[in-house]
Amino acid sequence: MKRRTWAMVTVLAVGTLALAGCGASSAEPVPAVSNPVAGQVANGILKGHTITYAADGGTTQDAQMKAFFTPFADASGVKINQDSPQTLAKIKAQVQSKNFQWDFISGVADTVARNCGTLFEKLDMSKIDTSNVADGLLGGTECGVPSIAYAMMAVYSSDAFGGNGPQSWADFFNVQKFPGTRAMYSGDGVIDSATVQAAAIAAGWDGKTPFTADWATRGLDQIEKIKDSIAFYSTGAQAQQMLESGEAKIGAVWNGRALAAEKNGKQLTPVWNDWISIVDRFAIIKGTPNAEIAYYAINYALGAEQQAKWTELSGYSPVNKNAQPKIDDVTKKYITTTPERAATSVPVALDFWKNADDVAPLQDRWSSIVAGG
Repeated sequence: MKRRTWAMVTVLAVGTLALAGCGASSAEPVPAVSNPVAGQVANGILKGHTITYAADGGTTQDAQMKAFFTPFADASGVKINQDSPQTLAKIKAQVQSKNFQWDFISGVADTVARNCGTLFEKLDMSKIDTSNVADGLLGGTECGVPSIAYAMMAVYSSDAFGGNGPQSWADFFNVQKFPGTRAMYSGDGVIDSATVQAAAIAAGWDGKTPFTADWATRGLDQIEKIKDSIAFYSTGAQAQQMLESGEAKIGAVWNGRALAAEKNGKQLTPVWNDWISIVDRFAIIKGTPNAEIAYYAINYALGAEQQAKWTELSGYSPVNKNAQPKIDDVTKKYITTTPERAATSVPVALDFWKNADDVAPLQDRWSSIVAGG
């Protein structure tokens, strides 16, 4: 999965999905959502309407389309377009011009939270059934509900370290005890909250206490200290390739990419101590005339059956606690939404990261570190 991809590419059509009318409002009124049940939509209720979804592309979006939105289109009668990857600048331009090319997205939670009410709609939660969303995944912003639950976690090459690899974020940043290149996310231009929090834990932050600008600065200090041992990646595919090739013997990576590397034959050991819990969000573009259709689509995606299929296709954890995916033992090794793994997680501190004024000076320093300054 490529998380913070914010560059515009071409619109794609999938299966019965059509390109015509991208972002345009449909002629007939859309029936209002009432008494929603996650995973259900009335047969043919949206026939004649069109909506466009934008996300991060690649295999992750392919899995979303197969598990959620192609079945949603078949059931509801809507024509749904998809686009990838999205850019924040493009969203701003659409909101300002009211020329909407996208209607709803899956995006990084802190980006959605920082732009809640300006670029993204504050959601009417009476239109989305979140009663079976797994514990701890809701909250943090009024503008999004969970789309992807995953981990930023440390992993290491079992071949390189055997059973004696790093066991904590402090170990991850200890290049004397554990020498070798570390794969780390560049943020693709945006400061990565999960990586900075992991580094702050190495510096002494207790993940059960509030995250502050001071701890963020200490985290950046940790990253800067070992920058000569870091290979920054900008996409999940790059992170996976670094692990598989041995370019990086240790990585701070998304669990889905570590899983993919293992399935390709690389023996890795995941470290579940203080892993960073990340929850991307479905969000509706501010002012889109197709908001009501987006509510239908998001509500459908949260169903147990849909979420089980999503996990089977992607390897990422279901956000519906009643989902029962059929997965192999390797996939189970990387599933995040189990009670024992939830107990060792540290969530992204949205209350801190959604404050643009606090983040701006940190962004400048992050950019300098990643650029080698």
